[in-house]
Amino acid sequence: MTKQDLIDTEEQYGRYNYNAWISERIPLNRSLGDYRDSQCLNISYNPQKSVTTSIIIANLMEHPHTLLRTIYSLKAQTSYHLITEIILVHDGLADIDVFNYIAFHFPIVIQLEVGTVKGPINARLTGAKVATGDILVFLNAHMEVTMGWLPPLLEPILLNKNTVTEPIMDEISRRTFGYQKLQKPEQMAFDWQLEHIYIALDRNTSHNLPKPYASSQLEGRVFAIDRRWFWRLGGWDEGLLENGGDALELSLKVWQCGGSILTVPCSRVGIIYKRDEVEAQKAPNKNPSLQVRKNFKRVVDVWFDEFRLHFYRYNPRLRNLTTESLDEPQDLRRRLKCKSFGWYRSQVAPELRNYYLHAGLADYAVGKIMPLLAPHYCLSIKGGYPVMRMCNSTKYEDWTLTHRCQLRFGQICLSADSDNNVKLTKCTKKVPKHPWKYDYDKKSFVIHGNKCLQIDVDGVALILGTCKSDTNVQRWLFTGVRDSKLGHSADACLNVN
Repeated sequence: MTKQDLIDTEEQYGRYNYNAWISERIPLNRSLGDYRDSQCLNISYNPQKSVTTSIIIANLMEHPHTLLRTIYSLKAQTSYHLITEIILVHDGLADIDVFNYIAFHFPIVIQLEVGTVKGPINARLTGAKVATGDILVFLNAHMEVTMGWLPPLLEPILLNKNTVTEPIMDEISRRTFGYQKLQKPEQMAFDWQLEHIYIALDRNTSHNLPKPYASSQLEGRVFAIDRRWFWRLGGWDEGLLENGGDALELSLKVWQCGGSILTVPCSRVGIIYKRDEVEAQKAPNKNPSLQVRKNFKRVVDVWFDEFRLHFYRYNPRLRNLTTESLDEPQDLRRRLKCKSFGWYRSQVAPELRNYYLHAGLADYAVGKIMPLLAPHYCLSIKGGYPVMRMCNSTKYEDWTLTHRCQLRFGQICLSADSDNNVKLTKCTKKVPKHPWKYDYDKKSFVIHGNKCLQIDVDGVALILGTCKSDTNVQRWLFTGVRDSKLGHSADACLNVN
């Protein structure tokens, strides 16, 4: 490389988020290896000849060689009879030379120009609106598909049209364009801050590889979906602008509204992980983009139900962020009679609890704390003091028994001093000097060894009293705990540092 090459390389790297200088020196129709598991080669896929497939690619001024390599890989690695059309949506105006080159060399490609840059969500919707194929396959413009990638994605959808499939995504190096095979498939999920979490497959799923396995969330960069099912789900919420939040929204829609998501190990696609795309899917509280934060807030407010309060506990500055009307996505959800987020959390993503437990990060329970003596009252905070007041479904009144044995309400924790006075303190990241435990069988909150949280009926206050099995003033319903088998797991938090 000359000095000028180095200068050009850095300049283009800043523009494209990858080494465009190298991309220009790699053949457009390079041959990649067969990265499938050997067992995949013994599986016969027989897609119906009548099925039609539309491939949709959103292009935001991609480097020409990288974009063309994506299209060349589709031509080389896909049986021609499986593709009805490739729809390339230029987000903004296309480079005229690239447009003409594609028009001449790839008559199967339909090119659309959005005119004004609106972001990849809008570009994908634009392509989906003109697609005629039975199945839509969405790709990014900086990918290369590998041998045999498409039939494994189509087959589960042909068996059940409410299934959405995604391949294993290998990485194409941003600096060298080398293909780096992912050695161990993982599942992607999210925490209450919407941070991505990658979880190892459970033993049963690992044993059944390369059989497709259920995934709680789409990675979102490449996936296949039945066209009619996609539009029955409303596509993407058109209030999601520019970028971010789209993968989470579609994942929740699919699962909560009667579908499923499968990761298909016998389909492998290489992708360049561009910095701007990765940042667009970052947790909203860490994201510099106001629009990305608004997008995630829309998803949470429509699909999380009462669990959105957990999200706002960790992201308080997003609570009052203003977004456009949610009437349309909320009406869609009602029409489709979609299941609750609680159902999704317990039936689709139960592996998250196991992950948190193994990592020592699992909150024991989250819910209202109500005395059995007065079940219409809830433990709350007023004027810096713990109080009992009438439960109000519109107010945030959930307490968390954390993995550090804290009883937490936002940033405030319930604690007690050596004189058995119950008080409030600011929560810390340490296990408290006097940790709490919830005894499910006795319905009591235990602290200080054999001291229990109780109501001082005379003073209408909270105190600690010696734990007794025959006193109702120490009995509490903790709505976050519904399984007696979980009663002993609170002991584990006493060992957390």
